Amino acid sequence: MLVLIAVALALIPAIVIAYPFLRRGASREWLDDESSPMATLQRRWDAALDGIRSAELEYAIGSLAEEDYRWLRRQYMREAAVVMRAMELEQEEEEALLTQIESESERVRARVLGDEGAVEQP
Repeated sequence: MLVLIAVALALIPAIVIAYPFLRRGASREWLDDESSPMATLQRRWDAALDGIRSAELEYAIGSLAEEDYRWLRRQYMREAAVVMRAMELEQEEEEALLTQIESESERVRARVLGDEGAVEQP
C-alpha cells in the first residue's frame, strides 16, 4: 500500500510537468493566429469598414461636411482596396466585398435618415 502511494505521489508531479509539452501544439496555434499576417489584414479590414460606417453616420446626421466626408470615404476605401490586394482575393470575392461595403453604407444611411432618401454616392 505504501508503495502505491509513493508511485502516485511521483506520477502526479511528472504529469503536471509533462502536460505543457504534450499540449504544445494547441498553444502554438494560438500564437500563430494572433501574429499571423492574415490576422493583421483582418484587423486592417475591420478598421477600414468601421471608418466607412463612422463617416457615413457622421455625414448622415450632419456633423461632417461633404468635403470631409468625401475625403474620409476615399481614404477608407483606398485602405480597403490595399487590404483586398494584400489578401490576394479572386475578382468575384473582391466584388462581393465591395458590394458588402456599399450595402452596409446604404443600411447606415437608411437607419439614420429613415425614408427621407439616401445621400448621393460620391
